[in-house]
Amino acid sequence: MRNLSCFIDDWDNMKKESSDLTKSPNWPHFIIQSMADGVITVDGEMHITDLNRAAERLTGYSRQEALGRFCGDVLQSSLCGRECPLKVAMVSGEAVSREAILQNRLGQKNEVMLTASALRDNQGNLLGGVETFRGIGPIKQMEKERRQLAGMFAHDLKGPVVAMGGLLNRLRQGKVGELSEAQTTYLETVYQEAQRLEKLISNFLDFVRLDLHILTPLPSAVQAEKECQEVINRCQVLAGAKEIALELEFPQDVIVLQADPILLQRALCNLMENAIKYSPSQSQVVLTVRDLGMEVQFAVKDQGPGIALEDQPHLFELLFRGKTAGQETGLGLGLAIVKRIIDAHDGRIWVESEEGKGATFFFTLPKERHPD
Repeated sequence: MRNLSCFIDDWDNMKKESSDLTKSPNWPHFIIQSMADGVITVDGEMHITDLNRAAERLTGYSRQEALGRFCGDVLQSSLCGRECPLKVAMVSGEAVSREAILQNRLGQKNEVMLTASALRDNQGNLLGGVETFRGIGPIKQMEKERRQLAGMFAHDLKGPVVAMGGLLNRLRQGKVGELSEAQTTYLETVYQEAQRLEKLISNFLDFVRLDLHILTPLPSAVQAEKECQEVINRCQVLAGAKEIALELEFPQDVIVLQADPILLQRALCNLMENAIKYSPSQSQVVLTVRDLGMEVQFAVKDQGPGIALEDQPHLFELLFRGKTAGQETGLGLGLAIVKRIIDAHDGRIWVESEEGKGATFFFTLPKERHPD
């Protein structure tokens, strides 16, 4: 019992000390010094007023050495002078984030992400600025490795599968001799599986390229109705196999927008194929286009089983398959790719659905593309 009492007393003392510390005027300084990210604060003349331990490690300067010095002399980043994030933030009043190369006092260089903000009092008067920075070297290295991996897959994995599909197709066409009925049946199954594998690999590679910004939109003026009609035509065979009617609803006025026609059709095809896959036979899938002024809205509506409410926030995540997926096969890449394409066009995507009442996937694209 005495040990338990001592423990309770120690715990009470710790809580009291912690409470006293939070009321101390030194509490903000304690927080800054404890942060894992580097933090530097400056006054209105860009002279350093504080520097935490993480910033000491990144810059090579101790706090005492840095206090009062001009920020650019200590934080020697590649952005100093020409587009200093701190100066931009203090002038604009908005937070600024940039990637930069930071050189410490020994001449060693580190890739960092800088985020700068203005410091103002309750009346809005400028007191100075604060800049946080963290090393992103390992993250950049990981991104480089992912790019290399994508290239390896494209060359070393997709190539043989495409070649195999071509040879199988020649066998199906009887180019090397007549086949028996059993051989034809087996060959057709192998060919279909090879086609499925090629599509999975292509989807995976496209997702990686979009995610790493290797594949980016090449916008041009496109007529929305023309692109949608081509998608409808491409999906007719798939829909016909299930006796599903495809409908296109379009306003009378011609809608023109700036978009990558190949990626736009890819997004629409993925949504249409998804709708056909989950729709019952002899049902209907409708592609609707609306002019919203500054944006164009596309919608794909099916008469499938619908999507559970708890699944809807995760539909566009990589490899996610909801509980209403049923027996349908797939890796959940299609919707993830659509999301990346729409994001790359600065658009929005969402779904509206109730279980048992089908689903409608919406996305909007701006009519005009603005340079970054």
